[in-house]
Amino acid sequence: MEAPIDTRQLRAFVCLARSGSFTQAGRELHLTQSAISHAIKSLETDLSSLLFHRQGKSVHLTHAGRELLPHAETILQSMHHARAVLGTLDQSPRGKLRIGCTTAAAQFILPTVFREFKESFPAYEIKVVCGETPDTIEKLLQNQVDLTVSLRPPEVARLNCHAIFDDELEFLVSPLHPWAQKAPKLKDAADETFIVASRNSLNFAMIQEFFMKQGVRLHSFIELGSSEATKELAKLGIGVAIAASWIARAEIEAGQLIALPLPKAKLKRRWVVSTLKGRPLNLPERTFIGLCEEVGRRMVDVRK
Repeated sequence: MEAPIDTRQLRAFVCLARSGSFTQAGRELHLTQSAISHAIKSLETDLSSLLFHRQGKSVHLTHAGRELLPHAETILQSMHHARAVLGTLDQSPRGKLRIGCTTAAAQFILPTVFREFKESFPAYEIKVVCGETPDTIEKLLQNQVDLTVSLRPPEVARLNCHAIFDDELEFLVSPLHPWAQKAPKLKDAADETFIVASRNSLNFAMIQEFFMKQGVRLHSFIELGSSEATKELAKLGIGVAIAASWIARAEIEAGQLIALPLPKAKLKRRWVVSTLKGRPLNLPERTFIGLCEEVGRRMVDVRK
């Protein structure tokens, strides 16, 4: 297989053919006359053809040079067009962004992100796949989504995790719940009914591990599948939700729920946008991550 022609040599050839002067070609390409001469000689050697007749300081195309010129111009024009198209794609792209996320992220984090993202990339299609953190990370590893918005997974060897914000889990109780009048002790948790969105979530695993380390085993759960449903049952006093207070900001401000710190220690979490390690990110993806970080900063500021 023959080696491809050096495009730098082709550019020097076309410029020299148009100007007929080594001096002028050097000015246009910001190269010395010697560099232009070397490029032409290398191209002639590579093609085994004399491309120019030298007559003093001017040059004229040979028959081989005239044959090559339209092909060289086409090649350079195609390269210029390819650069322009790619530049357009990166500045005003049309494509699809596939996002894996938890239901809490879809409800509380992404709406603001999507609104601002669409202002910059109105022609971009967004597809959201909701699931628990382990499921969304698995989809990312299988290239079924482009990035995920979730809690930071335990195993990150194959991922780049871009931190959005940190939060803390608390008890959310009805104002009529006994814990609203008297802060619970650690042992009180063993006899309480806890309302959770999913037992398959990383959040649930973190809660179980937290209490096990404190020597308390939780026994009674109501699993509902969504943050909204857990808040509603907690408001009715049927059980205690364990969640970050930001998911119930409106209910807390309205006096429908009360946030109480977990006894003995804090249970902190980190929210991240995860991408596959080693995969370059395009402009829309980089913008999406930046918007998630900005929304995370706003959430942190609101909590202060």
